[in-house]
Formats: sequence, structure tokens, C-alpha cells
Amino acid sequence: MYVQRGDIVFICGRNRESLEHAVHAIDPEGTRLFGIQADISDAPSCERVVAEIANAQGRLDILINNAGMAMRGTVLETSFEVMDAMVRINMLGSAYMTRSALPLLIASRGSVIFVSSLAALHGLPRIALYAASKGALTAFSQSLRAEVAPAGVHVGIVHVGFTENDPDKVVYAANGSLVPLAGRRNSQTQQETAKAIIRSVDRRKNVVVLTPSGKLAAFAYRGFPRLADWMICTFAAKSRQYAENGN
Repeated sequence: MYVQRGDIVFICGRNRESLEHAVHAIDPEGTRLFGIQADISDAPSCERVVAEIANAQGRLDILINNAGMAMRGTVLETSFEVMDAMVRINMLGSAYMTRSALPLLIASRGSVIFVSSLAALHGLPRIALYAASKGALTAFSQSLRAEVAPAGVHVGIVHVGFTENDPDKVVYAANGSLVPLAGRRNSQTQQETAKAIIRSVDRRKNVVVLTPSGKLAAFAYRGFPRLADWMICTFAAKSRQYAENGN
């Protein structure tokens, strides 16, 4: 979306082939979109990404922390390695990248957005570490906002619902293996979610909850916490939405 608006955009990813494919698909001319191979769960890699952007453009106006990984499995089943991966990718990855980019964002009085999940508003069964790692972004964004708002930096968090993913999307199984993400009812397309994130930046919104069902759930969590908790404990545990391979 930003490329179509005429902005210069940098994206990063671990797999060079997938990164190059995305860049070519979105910007065949190679004039607006640039890929940087990096692992955001590694702090030095985040510093390198920001340094390359600074060297190429001399500024950074918007940082969107969109990298993330999901998992499936009960707490009892989930390996320690998967627990560690959820925290490193979903929480620390965003923290590392934000910390690295903050001097440039302060200089531009820019925006930083954290892409979170409806699962961060209330924990759900079989995705406990995913929900916890996304929930941690709420407190992180609040603390960061208190620190940098006086400098004119906008800090926002967007809670997305079930969004369509690429066909080859995988998640961690409880044992650490990668399994396809299947059998899910999506409520938003990637384009719809991207437009909502862009609107949150343009309007400098602090907190955004996407989809009608997401807004209804957020209202229920705030207004009727005991009822919402009972419903999740009673019904969500039986849902195939949070099972491996949708089973």
C-alpha cells in the first residue's frame, strides 16, 4: 500500500528467496521497495537493518512491527523451545527493532506500530505463549508511548483478527515442528488489514481493534469479564480454530 502511495519501503525477512519474490511481486521495477535479509529475533541484525536504511535514505518515518509466529498446543504439551521462540520472535523481535529505530523515529517525529492480536485481549486455549507474547506488546507500547510522546513520536498497537495468510503459512506445533495453518475461517483479507494499519498511522491512533467480531469481543472482555471468561473456558476450548491443522 505504501509503495502504491509513492513511498520508499524497506521490508526484512529471514528467507532471501521469499524476500526477493515479495519485492518483485509488489515492485517489479525495484524503485520503491527494498528487501533486507535479517532475523528480527537477533538484536545485532535489527541494528544492521536500521543502519542500512539510514545509509540509504538518511531517515525513517514509520516502523511497522509485523513479524510474528504462531503456535498450537496446550501449555502442558508445549516444549520449552517453542515457548522461547514465541517470546523471542513476537515480543523481543519488536522490542529490538523498535530500540534500534528509535533515534531515527525521534528525529522524524514518526510512528511505530505494533501488530498484535485479538488473543492479546484475552488469552485463548492452545495458544497461551502466542497470546502472552502478543499481550506483552500492549505494556511495551504503553511504556514506550509515555517515554516518546513528548518528542512527538506516535506509538500505536493494532489488534488484528483472523487474517488470510499465504498458502504456505506454517505455525509451531507443541513439539517444535512446523505444521500448516489450515481449517481457519478468516475475517479479513491481507489488503483490508494493511489498509487498517495505514489508517491507524495516518490518524495517529493509539489502539485499534479490527473486525466487528473483534470489537464485540473487546467490549465483552471489558464490560462482562466473568461472562467472557466463562464462555472462553466453555466454548473456545472446543473450537477447531486453535487446533493443529484445524482438527
